[in-house]
Amino acid sequence: MTVEPDELTDKGRRTRARLLEAAKQELLDRGRIEVTRVAERAGVSLGLLYRYFDDKPALVTAVVDRFYDRYEAEVFSTPAPAGVDWLTHEYERIETEVEFLFREPLSRRIVGGTPAEPAAAHADARRLGRHIEMAARNIEHGRRRGEIVSTVEPQLAAAAIIGGLRSCLAVALTEDSSMGAEDVVDTVRRISAAVIGPS
Repeated sequence: MTVEPDELTDKGRRTRARLLEAAKQELLDRGRIEVTRVAERAGVSLGLLYRYFDDKPALVTAVVDRFYDRYEAEVFSTPAPAGVDWLTHEYERIETEVEFLFREPLSRRIVGGTPAEPAAAHADARRLGRHIEMAARNIEHGRRRGEIVSTVEPQLAAAAIIGGLRSCLAVALTEDSSMGAEDVVDTVRRISAAVIGPS
């Protein structure tokens, strides 16, 4: 069974973090993760790697979850400041989200298209479902406050906005794209306005 970070000693947590960083670099460099190469990058034996992660899918999932933990902390954990209306705060959140995804190199391997690793695609789909649920609750909150149209179905609206964002990123995060974060922000704001609209 994969060892969780809170079950480890300080040394164990550092080793696990080193393995995850090596796996991240492998994913960035090659688009796939090969456990032997990860162990070599981290300077540990393959046997030691398997003390921390049951198998390759567990390692890949941990890399994706680590990426999304940072993403959620930066994007979803900021409450609206006092006096800021719901829609303005959501537009600011879109900007924060897109800036994070453009800044984080791993976005191109996880969010900007279909991940090559099946375990990464599965972990990404799980987190995407979670983000739609979070966004749906947020949209329901804006609806209850009377700041967006009352006829909006929160889950469908959340799926449309996040789906639009993901599709834009799949285009904008390609190597040969000349589009920047501001292009994606503008487009996703337009999608959001069309889907939820002010009340």
